[in-house]
Amino acid sequence: MAERMPDMPKALVEAACAVRFPSARIIFYYVAMFGTVGVMGPFLPVWLKDRALEPEEIGVIMAALAWTRVVVNPLAAHVADTTGRRKRLALLAASGACVGFAVLTQAYGFFGVLAVLALTAACQGPVLPVGENLCLLTIRARGLEYGRLRSWGSVAFIAVVTAAGYWLETAPAQHIAYMLVAGWLLILAAVWTLPDLRSPPHSAAKRRFRAAPAWTLLRDRNFQLLLAATAANMSAHAALNSFSSIHWLEAGIGASAIGYLWSIGVIAEIALFWMSAPIVRKLGPGWLMALGAAGGVIRWIGLGLTTDFWALMAFQTLHGLTFGAAHLGAMTYLQRYVPAETSATGQALYSALGMGAAMALMQPITGWLYAAHGGGAFLAMAGLAAVGLCFAILLARRLDRSGDKSNG
Repeated sequence: MAERMPDMPKALVEAACAVRFPSARIIFYYVAMFGTVGVMGPFLPVWLKDRALEPEEIGVIMAALAWTRVVVNPLAAHVADTTGRRKRLALLAASGACVGFAVLTQAYGFFGVLAVLALTAACQGPVLPVGENLCLLTIRARGLEYGRLRSWGSVAFIAVVTAAGYWLETAPAQHIAYMLVAGWLLILAAVWTLPDLRSPPHSAAKRRFRAAPAWTLLRDRNFQLLLAATAANMSAHAALNSFSSIHWLEAGIGASAIGYLWSIGVIAEIALFWMSAPIVRKLGPGWLMALGAAGGVIRWIGLGLTTDFWALMAFQTLHGLTFGAAHLGAMTYLQRYVPAETSATGQALYSALGMGAAMALMQPITGWLYAAHGGGAFLAMAGLAAVGLCFAILLARRLDRSGDKSNG
């Protein structure tokens, strides 16, 4: 896809323009989604440890969640693109996730927790890529700025992770599961308010495999590089997601202070998103992703070498690059190069293969690494980030040669 994709279908643009308060709807969705991530990301491993699970078991469970999303998300997106009914699919998936997290509050033991979380992930997984696809279609049709709208989700993450950290200083860890139930009920309400944008069904995908949306995208060399760069860079977050909170607790850092460590990174992310428009115009998607991977090399080395709180605060600010810049670059690419009628599939492939599959491979490995080497597991993540940097540079150079850097 060296050239820009055609404009959005006229009917879809008209539907998006008819939506009242589009920014408010999108902000509500991001606040609900990433506010809930503020509980699940930092504290689900703590809840798993409270259920007397070993590090290797936690790694396997986290990997199972990722693999479930890898399988389910592209299938769900294929249904969304071939039918054009994205919102209905997201509502059904969010409803199933609410039920799953309610059941989780009563789950015990490795196999019991694994079964419930895997089934819940099958429902939970499609909600973010399909819901965000509705947001991106609306943003594209209305000429809104993605970075500023998405930043409100990061603000919600900070508020929730800080509040949860204080709460868990004295409250039992079992309350984490109840927080997740409340969060997913809010997500269900937010999905209900999203614009119901229905693109024309991708009928060719029903007739032959080679015309299917996923196959069309996966044959494109630039999209392959996007997935490879994302896979390496995002999977380097595996040790952070599964074991950083546990590692810092064992180092004597309190739960509320851990909330600050997660929050400072997201503050940096917010700053990047808020001033994203000129940065995107200057760098383009490929160099943004390269910047994120370069920050990852520094961040993971730092987290592997120290547990000093103030040093950790400094290294955690690089989250603005390792996630913020990399994700902003990928979203910019998806907006510029993936057509509306295959946009749900593009979003799901980015989520499932770029972010999910590599993370699923790394989760059990980080479990073994952490069990054997503790914080040394973070040093291995620096190598992954370096691989991501190479792929991102290749993508950036290809896009530069095609004439895309600052336009769009």
